[in-house]
Amino acid sequence: MHNTRVELLPIFDDNYIFVLINEDLQSAVVVDPGESAAAEDFLLKHDLTLAGILLTHHHTDHIGGVHALKTRFPCPVYAPVKNKTQIPFADHYLREGDIVTLPPFSFQVLELPGHTLGHIAYWNSEHKWLFSGDVIFGLGCGRLFEGSYEEAYHSLQRIKALPPESLIYCSHEYTQSNLQFCRSLSADNNSPLSGKAMTLEAYATELHNKRSHQLPSVPLKLGIEVTANPFLLARDVAQFRYLRELRNRY
Repeated sequence: MHNTRVELLPIFDDNYIFVLINEDLQSAVVVDPGESAAAEDFLLKHDLTLAGILLTHHHTDHIGGVHALKTRFPCPVYAPVKNKTQIPFADHYLREGDIVTLPPFSFQVLELPGHTLGHIAYWNSEHKWLFSGDVIFGLGCGRLFEGSYEEAYHSLQRIKALPPESLIYCSHEYTQSNLQFCRSLSADNNSPLSGKAMTLEAYATELHNKRSHQLPSVPLKLGIEVTANPFLLARDVAQFRYLRELRNRY
């Protein structure tokens, strides 16, 4: 296996830029650069060339740094074909099933609408990494700005079907606030979390250990999320909608 790793660069209040590093080639792939300075500084500090930029959707906190980053480090930009209007500066537009190859990395494109209609994720089967943008978060999921509840539920079911050892690189550090929401559900008879307080508290203990040492909760471990994340535990679209609407008001 190639000498590779993923670095997380915190930006804004709670966003992450992901930098996939191939140390053999001294190259990198950047995912969702909401601003450019953090990524530029990191690439220069580590003497890395930029092989490509992957975008999951069109929101500014995910694409705001692309122009400056590409100007400094010329490279191809990949984006969802359904966001061609909102991301007119991409070089390649992607749809379900497309393969992006940026050696040694290869990604399968998954269309996961809900948060936005055009949202895609990038699945690396070698390492079982999913770069999921704003579809799923620790103990949570993304708000539905454009898609339907049916679409969002189906997108989460697709993530849930991935191998349990998968690592989910979601783009926001929302896990602590989502934990508080989950605790508010524990006494609710219509919640999938009812009767699972021990599972949630084990999750909370690990989360506290990470955050108290200024460590990110990302990447998420899918095998743990499927036991504790209420949006993955939702049994059908109706229950998912109920939970999402509760979360919107929380």
